[in-house]
Amino acid sequence: MKNLEIVVSGRVQGVNYRAFVLHRANELNIKGYTKNMMNGKVKVIAIGKNNILNIFINMLKEGPSMARIENIQTSEIIIGEEFSDFSIKY
Repeated sequence: MKNLEIVVSGRVQGVNYRAFVLHRANELNIKGYTKNMMNGKVKVIAIGKNNILNIFINMLKEGPSMARIENIQTSEIIIGEEFSDFSIKY
C-alpha cells in the first residue's frame, strides 16, 4: 500500500472535480479524501496499491468535461490516520 498526496491545479473548483475524484476512487477501491484548497487547487489524499494509484492519477489528469487540468503534483506521505472509505472534505 502506498499513501499519496496529490495536488491538482487548473480549473478544478466549481466544475464537479471533487465529485469526479470521489467516483473514480470508489471505482478503484482507493481510500482517503479530496478537498478544495484556498489557493484554487484540489488536494487528494489517496491510499491504495501502487499500480491502482497510477491508474487513478491518469484518471485525475482527464477530469470532468468542464475541468482544465494544468498540473498534478504527487508526493508520497506518511499518514497518521486510517480511512475506511473515500470522502469529500469541506
